[in-house]
Amino acid sequence: KIMNKKWTNERKKTITKLKLVMGKLTASVRSDQYLLFEKHVDIKPSTTVLDVGVSSEEDIEGTNQFEKNYPYPGRLTLATIENYKKLKRMYPYSKVKGILPKKKLPFKKSEFDVVVSWATLEHVGDYSDQLNYINELLRVGKSVFITTPYRGCIYEPHSGLFFLHWLPLPIFRRVCIFLGKRFWSSKDNLNPLYVRDLTRMKFIKKVNFKIYNLFKVLPSHIIITSDNI
Repeated sequence: KIMNKKWTNERKKTITKLKLVMGKLTASVRSDQYLLFEKHVDIKPSTTVLDVGVSSEEDIEGTNQFEKNYPYPGRLTLATIENYKKLKRMYPYSKVKGILPKKKLPFKKSEFDVVVSWATLEHVGDYSDQLNYINELLRVGKSVFITTPYRGCIYEPHSGLFFLHWLPLPIFRRVCIFLGKRFWSSKDNLNPLYVRDLTRMKFIKKVNFKIYNLFKVLPSHIIITSDNI
């Protein structure tokens, strides 16, 4: 029923008042990023889309924004490590598939026209895990649209810390532990990325990287797309 119960339970404990307030901003950002998606991806009623990393808990505003905006829910497949039965009740018109962390996705090569993943990449493990994750999305999709918070942003949205994530990651992880944010000290739960981290990786298809700017000024996210987008 819940593919990764520990993640679901522990993540809930990290929700703070600041996160709830920032959730309103997150909703605005993801709506804007959805418009970018619509601009660059030719969506039709027949287009098959896989969203990897969908949450069964919508306790923070902006969660599952794509599912709320996408006009053809019957063509959506939602992949989650969380409570897939609950997610199916939340989005009854879409297919829902439970997946396991760090495992091969249970889909065929190029099974979907488009694969999306919204702010999930930073949670899948270390750089090697992140490379495998992106390559799996590239394998099952004819094209991909992936977002992840940019480590160069002044604010780290998971730990709720400003600037400290610019420190070398081993030091940042110790700071998280010292401040009582042990969950986010683990690379299995949070491994923030610069573009240069991604350019060192070897992907099975050519991909492009773009920095998304909050309010068109503040760099906040990296958008990764396949070369055909």
